[in-house]
Amino acid sequence: MKSRIFNRVIAGISLLAVMMFISSCDLMEGSKKSFESVAVEDVIANSHLTNPVEYYYVTNGHERQKLDFYKYDGEPEVKRPTLIWIHGGAWIAGDKRAIDSFAYQVAGLGKYNLISINYRLANDESAPWPQIIYDVNAAIRWIKLNSNKLGIDPDKLILVGESAGAHLAAMAAFGSDAEELRGDKNPGASTDVRAVLLFYGPYNMSSLVVQKNSAIRSGMCEEPQYSSPILELLDCSETTNEKYNIDTCDLKKVRTADPLAYVDKTDPPVYIAHGEHDCIVPWGQSKALHDELEDVGVRNVFISVENGEHSISTLGIKPEDVVAFIRQSLVDEKESVSDADGVPAPTKQ
Repeated sequence: MKSRIFNRVIAGISLLAVMMFISSCDLMEGSKKSFESVAVEDVIANSHLTNPVEYYYVTNGHERQKLDFYKYDGEPEVKRPTLIWIHGGAWIAGDKRAIDSFAYQVAGLGKYNLISINYRLANDESAPWPQIIYDVNAAIRWIKLNSNKLGIDPDKLILVGESAGAHLAAMAAFGSDAEELRGDKNPGASTDVRAVLLFYGPYNMSSLVVQKNSAIRSGMCEEPQYSSPILELLDCSETTNEKYNIDTCDLKKVRTADPLAYVDKTDPPVYIAHGEHDCIVPWGQSKALHDELEDVGVRNVFISVENGEHSISTLGIKPEDVVAFIRQSLVDEKESVSDADGVPAPTKQ
């Protein structure tokens, strides 16, 4: 299966030369909107989360190699499941404090801790791909290694990402056994997680431009300004005419940045949500991921919202449905759904 995906990526590699259709400014704006529209302090308080405590997850690390820990303190202390939020921002912007209010609501309802991580950005010379995913995996291992101190159940971690953060969450979850994505920081723990929540991310690089062009030709989306965060992520060189030359891209590196290249039957359950009117990352990206997960037999829920755009607030997702998905994902062979405080199964939009 992996060779089939690899061939599909290589077949579409020439399309990467025009990935300038993906607008980094739009991606950054989309990740900002919901964060700025709520009183964050009120949302945190209503979710029974403490104010964040900041930690370096790499000893003597880069300024971006930090995370914020929000502890659930609504009930007597136990080791709790924990959401790990990965922010968006086109891989070149964003911050761990830019958490969508929906994540706080899910944490509060599920009685989960919440962690938000920063990572080095693609426009930082110290972080050529795959250094970004090294950072994400280093953070996951640090969380597991420090789980006793934090009051976290290391076997019940849930990755959550939006936009570029969803891409990184998918990479970490599907590529947990891939040596080329591992990095060498914080050895002694795995990067396995129990579930993944993905909101409108790019997952299939070879089809991305085709889908974007189709949305423009149909009249659903306007042609965006030309920018190329994906090619910046892949560290492709710029030519004298200010366009990107695909010949400068490392094809092996391109493959290592494609989440679909790592999907297999051992992957954790996946919750996918995407608006069909998303003009920043095409809806077909999530559809392709859903289809691949179905093919290999990985449990997944695909929420497709007809008028949804590139923000969680437009998707109409109920926190209780997401909590139900997580609780079902945390059930092991010795537990029943009721033991995991199950609630009704998620409903599709």
